[in-house]
Amino acid sequence: MKMNVLGTERLNLKLMHEGAAPQLYKQTCWGLWEITIKQSNVFIGYILVKPMDLFSELPDFSDIEIGWRLKQESWGNGYATEAASLMFNEIAKQPDIKKISATANKNNQASIKVMEKLGMQFIKNYIQKEESGDVPSVHYSKCIN
Repeated sequence: MKMNVLGTERLNLKLMHEGAAPQLYKQTCWGLWEITIKQSNVFIGYILVKPMDLFSELPDFSDIEIGWRLKQESWGNGYATEAASLMFNEIAKQPDIKKISATANKNNQASIKVMEKLGMQFIKNYIQKEESGDVPSVHYSKCIN
């Protein structure tokens, strides 16, 4: 298996920016990972991996955020949980990582269920500032090391 490709029985995850793959993956797993169904090679979404608060003045490089977006036609098949679990386990292998976190719209019960299946605990409610306006959101996290 290439170092920028991960897989489960049903899914492949591939780092989307090939030129940066060796540096990003070898050191951190950071980046945008496309999710495809192995059997058909159909793109169904992506997983984003980055430090929490990466674009703030004080990013936390010991707390890695994972997020997922899947096409609606792929919902309800366990793909988000399967892909997020694979990435969670890969990130957890890194010795400098203390926590893995995820955030979601407060009303996105499907994503909140995925976070809970990953063993994450509710941390807080907060308001995510978006171009379209304020979005009531939740932050979940799990300590790993």
